Amino acid sequence: MAHLFETINSNFFSVLSSPNKKTYIDCIFIIYHSIDSIEDAFQGDREFIVQKLIDYFDDEPDEEFIDVEEDEPARTSRQKATHVINVLKKNGWLGEEELGDYKTSLNLFDYSIQIIDILEAIQNNHQSEYTGEIFTVYSLLSSFTIEEGIGVLEQAYQKTNDIIRKLKSLKANIYRYYYDITKRQSKNDLQILLEKLLIEYKQNFFDSAYYNLKTTDSLPRYKRAILESVNKIQNHEETMDKLAAIVMKVKRIEDYNDAFHYVEDRLRFIQDSFIALEHLILAIDRKNEQYISAAASKILFFTNLSDDIEGIFNRLFRIVMTKKELDYGSMFNLTQARNLDTQSLYNQRRMRIEPVAEEILFDDDLISEEYRQEKIKALLKNNIFGKKEIDQHVKDLLDGKKYVDASTINLETQEDFVKLILIFLYSKSVGMHYDIEVLSKECKNNFVTFQNFRIKGV
Repeated sequence: MAHLFETINSNFFSVLSSPNKKTYIDCIFIIYHSIDSIEDAFQGDREFIVQKLIDYFDDEPDEEFIDVEEDEPARTSRQKATHVINVLKKNGWLGEEELGDYKTSLNLFDYSIQIIDILEAIQNNHQSEYTGEIFTVYSLLSSFTIEEGIGVLEQAYQKTNDIIRKLKSLKANIYRYYYDITKRQSKNDLQILLEKLLIEYKQNFFDSAYYNLKTTDSLPRYKRAILESVNKIQNHEETMDKLAAIVMKVKRIEDYNDAFHYVEDRLRFIQDSFIALEHLILAIDRKNEQYISAAASKILFFTNLSDDIEGIFNRLFRIVMTKKELDYGSMFNLTQARNLDTQSLYNQRRMRIEPVAEEILFDDDLISEEYRQEKIKALLKNNIFGKKEIDQHVKDLLDGKKYVDASTINLETQEDFVKLILIFLYSKSVGMHYDIEVLSKECKNNFVTFQNFRIKGV
């Protein structure tokens, strides 16, 4: 197998680590979209591409190149466009071809196209959609015939592999998403956090990546039929013999046993994948529940303004994190302590004395009933934000109605606001008796503006 840098230029990725990396990636996308058509097929006229880049630099006149060589001017928009093309040619992103009649074309290499596709998907936060993926495998195997057998088998094999890879990527993506909303975003701005949860998370995770997989295109709906179709093909000797003969002809495999194993391996892959798929989906469910709980704990922590130990430390951390110049001497009394000698920490042993418990006298009048109730309320506060309590809170909100909009819920206290966030977070959890539907309009409730959503009983 050839080494990676035998295929691509050894300096290929230096463009993405350059001081002008933002400009270069913008220009790469401009070139990519300029020649991404059936007619061009990633081969475009050099002057046409240069003009596209000139238009970009005309809109960004302050953009200066740090990595430009001394003998290569890059002051005007045309000079900058020429510099970009030369850098991309030098580092193996594109090639130049003389067409005759004083015409020159710029061609993107195949590996450049693949990497640009990935970079653009990351930039646009594109999430894999599961729209009929499992149903496609089911349809292919249900319509299996000997004449189209190898083609159907190859498509079913490829589609199954795509499903597995997308689900693995989805599982890996959950941690990154929750890392963004709990650590990289402003943890003190609840409105921003609410928008992240109610809009981006709903659209990018549930709607585009997961909802169809759990509903219309669910695994239990088609798993049995798919496995039965695979077993039917595997257990029919005449069908397997004919498929092996077709593989020998189409794939130009000389040995019959190799052709037979080729068919058998693909059928076994589909079978094993759909058996293991249930465990992968279960792992995604557990990971989703894990990070929903983590996000809920973060929200509860950063909205805690009570006078208990947690609330006091929360306010203290907030002061330390937000104030760059802070006199810590007014908050802490730090002294330097040294050991006087090697015996300074020595405690002399003494004879053990059996302790005698003394009677504790408690004055009932010492603590008022009001103070007692406040302490009991503080101890029970953490129990009002669990899944069971939120589920009951939604039942109380619905009060026999089919649905209620978030915009109509009364948000008077911070506790009400936290409960609204948790209603959304717990909506897809197992055992909850409600669901949510994001509406198209924004709404303003008290001091918060967010995408309105509907809470429906199930």
